[in-house]
Amino acid sequence: MATQDFSKLYYRTANCLTSDIIADFSPVSRVLGADTSTGMGVVFTAMGTRFDMQYVAKEAFMATDSYESDTRSIDDTPVAEVMRYVRSEIIAGGHVPEAYQELTEKIRKGESVYAQYRVFKTGCVGSDVLFLISPAAEDAAKTAENFMGFSKKLGKSCFCTNEYQDCGYLLLQLGQTDAANAQAEAMKGTLENYREIVTDDSYVLDALLIQFPELSEKIRFIDAFIYEGKEAVKQVKEDIVLHESGIIQRLYPSRRVDYQKLFADANVILPKRSGFDVTDSGLAGGLGLYEPKNLTAISGRRMADLARPEHDVIMTPCACEAAGLNCAEKEKVVTLLDYICK
Repeated sequence: MATQDFSKLYYRTANCLTSDIIADFSPVSRVLGADTSTGMGVVFTAMGTRFDMQYVAKEAFMATDSYESDTRSIDDTPVAEVMRYVRSEIIAGGHVPEAYQELTEKIRKGESVYAQYRVFKTGCVGSDVLFLISPAAEDAAKTAENFMGFSKKLGKSCFCTNEYQDCGYLLLQLGQTDAANAQAEAMKGTLENYREIVTDDSYVLDALLIQFPELSEKIRFIDAFIYEGKEAVKQVKEDIVLHESGIIQRLYPSRRVDYQKLFADANVILPKRSGFDVTDSGLAGGLGLYEPKNLTAISGRRMADLARPEHDVIMTPCACEAAGLNCAEKEKVVTLLDYICK
């Protein structure tokens, strides 16, 4: 990104993130605990005037997931792209805040950022479907068992694995493009060998669609895969509270699934958000990973909205979102795959 071009985008980004339109949706706004732009001007005016990455390092890492701002930006300013570039410059300049250094190095080295993660794989290589299990999945073996059982009902064989972790999502968010591209190149041959590629992690989905646009037609999110085989889904008369994938809502709306058609006999409820328009739990986007205390606050607010209507179950298609929401330690959130296989 040329310096002159970046300078213009930088100021436009600061303008976006301090506007009343955007501020409520910025992760930094969530951290500050404000539903308006109060306090935001100080943070991003400093970004625009100092123009020295080391002075905005903490703010940049707080805003790791800036897709929400992108979808509401002024004059189509690519807020997320600018913030990724800022983070790459902070890393290159050696100005990563001390509190964030260990996690940043783990991501750059390809190590898992999830405590429960262990490499898992099962099934036959070269099957019909490659199922990429979320690295945040509570129980990878159980997830694989459920997916294989559902796939069998559809007459499809599958190979299940979490060995590729987030498929480079966090590397991309840190602006580590070369490392992300190297990981993608190492995966490409494997992906090409399958008729369908399915994942239960919306952040993995995002990384796949960014890195492999030529394979987009055979890349599926878990809910789309299940919807295509909805005849095999047992119908239940329940009140289902649904936490949709923020990635799908913001970036890939054409991939949204009609859950009321999927669960025709149920009452599917999509609760509105109060205060912050939080479309995700704040986990995989980076905010919760870098600021665990904020994760419990963000997921707690969202859980309050989800638990408010009368319901039998709270469900989300994304295993990573489920992990984040369950950090609130309130009512258990189940994944779509677990729900249909219970």
